[in-house]
Amino acid sequence: MLKEVNYTRLFWQTLAIVTIIRIVYVILFPFDLSGDEAYYWDWGRQLSWGYFSKPPMIAWLMAFAGFLGGNTDIGIRLMAVALGTGSLIFLFQLGKIMFSERVGFWIFLLTLATPANVALTLIFTIDAPLMFCWSAALLTFYLQITDRKRAGFWALLTTLSLGVGLLSKQMMFAFHALMVATAIFCAPYRFMLKKLDLWIPILVSLLFLVPTILWNAANDWITISHTQHHFEGEPITFLDTISRAGEFLGSQLGVLSPVMYVAVLGLLFGIVKLWPRLDSKARYLALFSAPGLIFVLLMLFRQEINPNWPGVFYPGIMLLLAAAICASPDLPEKWQQLWPKWKKATLYTGFAFVIFTMSIPWVLIATQQTGLKGIDPLVRLQGWERLSETIQEYREDQEDPLILTVGHRYLASHLAFYLPDQPKVYRWPSQPGYIDSQYELWGLPDEFGQRDTFIIVDGEDVELPESLLDEIRNVEKIETIAHPGSHKRIRHYTLYTAKGH
Repeated sequence: MLKEVNYTRLFWQTLAIVTIIRIVYVILFPFDLSGDEAYYWDWGRQLSWGYFSKPPMIAWLMAFAGFLGGNTDIGIRLMAVALGTGSLIFLFQLGKIMFSERVGFWIFLLTLATPANVALTLIFTIDAPLMFCWSAALLTFYLQITDRKRAGFWALLTTLSLGVGLLSKQMMFAFHALMVATAIFCAPYRFMLKKLDLWIPILVSLLFLVPTILWNAANDWITISHTQHHFEGEPITFLDTISRAGEFLGSQLGVLSPVMYVAVLGLLFGIVKLWPRLDSKARYLALFSAPGLIFVLLMLFRQEINPNWPGVFYPGIMLLLAAAICASPDLPEKWQQLWPKWKKATLYTGFAFVIFTMSIPWVLIATQQTGLKGIDPLVRLQGWERLSETIQEYREDQEDPLILTVGHRYLASHLAFYLPDQPKVYRWPSQPGYIDSQYELWGLPDEFGQRDTFIIVDGEDVELPESLLDEIRNVEKIETIAHPGSHKRIRHYTLYTAKGH
């Protein structure tokens, strides 16, 4: 007689091994911070209730990670590992409570078998805390509905998850709407429409944003204006739509792995087709995934979609896929017969893509193909520390000058992080009076023009903007440096000094 598997013990053992592997991977990872990581880290040095493009949570977490990790690459990225591990725990617990320990273990495996999960636990951006809060709310709201004896406790945790999620990324607003949709379209859960513990978490969590709203009001609603630009469509042709759809769907094959994404689309079709036959559990997961995924697909008809936008809608449908693969008796019989056949193909293909994704940095280095256009997906993570070392050599010849960059915001944030003393770095606006990053909101110091200034311009033999020349005096060009961002890619920067007056 075969011994029954203890899936809970197996989960914790596997999670411990995976976490250790991820920590080692972060320590050994050979490339620099991404532009967004360095940018948000710089936010964390000036804590506030709001920022140019995002709510403040990522800055607060960056400050905390910087404090714990000594403002190092490893310290920052270990925060992503911690949040990713928490998300896996929430999803396992939800699968275990809704269906069985085996289903909980399978949603854990399926999530691990996605390249997106590798990126989520390596690159520390706003998606890591968002997914953490979304997964937590998915668990606590279900318990709030089904464990009525402790509904108040679960409602409190749901409120915290929603509130912190709203402070992490605007996408968390979707969860509020889907909570109400779940109460409407799941007949056994319809009683929640008359319960305060549905409405109080929604309303109280919105109060988390009051300081951020006040900050925005004092800053011309800059975050809201920036967010609105993401949803401004433009007239496009049918061929443009087909092209965008192809690019987006292709990106999702890399996000989830090909077989996994095909399975998700198949299950999405099955949800629509078999909706009347789905029980409350399946409907709960479907409502927190299918509407969002369908909405994102429809948005392709009016604008480009970033590959990470549908990310929060995948956990629900992937948990439903895990239950179907395990032939859960709570699901339609047709699914119980069909989806177990996808088990090996989904898992093996997924892990093959994960291993491939994790090996890319070292394969590129070993074959000296880093920076090759169209081949190296990590080209933007390379060369920043070496560039900072080169610029530091020129900077040492001056006495504590202000550091000013002209170019993309990533140049300012990377120099702020990788210069040895991690100084304050300023950025000259791309257009006078125009705000297109947090640096313009911070502005220039009062002593600008009075102190010596060291200027780094992105580009080869680039002249300083007239608007900048009007503000400084005694400008001298040092030279143009050609710096290898990687084996195949050369970055050029033009260096200037300006004497204070």
